[in-house]
Amino acid sequence: MIKLTEANYYSNESSKDYMSVSQLKQFMKCEARAVAELKGEYGPERGRALLLGSYVDEWLTGTVESQDRFIEENRSELFKKNGEKYADVLQADEAIRRVMEQPLMMKYLRGKKQVIMTGEIEGVPFKIKMDSYKPGEFIADLKYMASLRSPNLFEPMVKYWGYDLQAACYQEIVYQNTGKRLPFIFVVVTKENPPHLAVGEINQWNMDEALETVKARIREYQKIKNSELSPERCEDYNCKYCAETKILTEPIDTDLFGMSAAQIKALKGEL
Repeated sequence: MIKLTEANYYSNESSKDYMSVSQLKQFMKCEARAVAELKGEYGPERGRALLLGSYVDEWLTGTVESQDRFIEENRSELFKKNGEKYADVLQADEAIRRVMEQPLMMKYLRGKKQVIMTGEIEGVPFKIKMDSYKPGEFIADLKYMASLRSPNLFEPMVKYWGYDLQAACYQEIVYQNTGKRLPFIFVVVTKENPPHLAVGEINQWNMDEALETVKARIREYQKIKNSELSPERCEDYNCKYCAETKILTEPIDTDLFGMSAAQIKALKGEL
């Protein structure tokens, strides 16, 4: 089992040894894609949204060394040829400035930065990396989001994006290491102009429910990682992996066009 450090936390070897929140959510979306990423057969998407989220993260929760490294690794995507920053990077700078002016937000971002911990959930090795952690007091996570509003009017934003799963897993691993269940705080700034700001504490009931969801699925996902079970393709219309690797074998009812594998199973009463 690899010993985790800042340098290897996001490595493929680390991902094979440990489950993480991002990997868990990927398995929930599409098992086949999650396995392909672990095998190095399919690269995770890295768009502007992820780049800018990492940029804001670095400037509010990173170290000087990690900030310098981030700039060098992403210079061409942050700066134009004339040395000026792109418009969306300038907007991110404005978001950073607004956050730094907020005492409440900075209170939760002034804990220990990028703290790595490991533990087990249902016997599965699990890793976390906390944006801000104050031992005995709180766990805080910074989010640079498009909006505070959920894309689904019938589902809260925290649940829609799986942030309840993140909070539950982080709290559980910290509890295993310290014996204390700490509150989980989201520090949120949006990409809107002007940025909207929010600080929210996810309630314990939501975390307990999310942890039960994780416990119910994580052992099966680990078996898939270990090649003991075959991964299922989600065939969701928005899954680029399934679209790029799909092989047609027979005609289907046109009423099923655009449906995911889960939707088709539900329609057939198989779920």
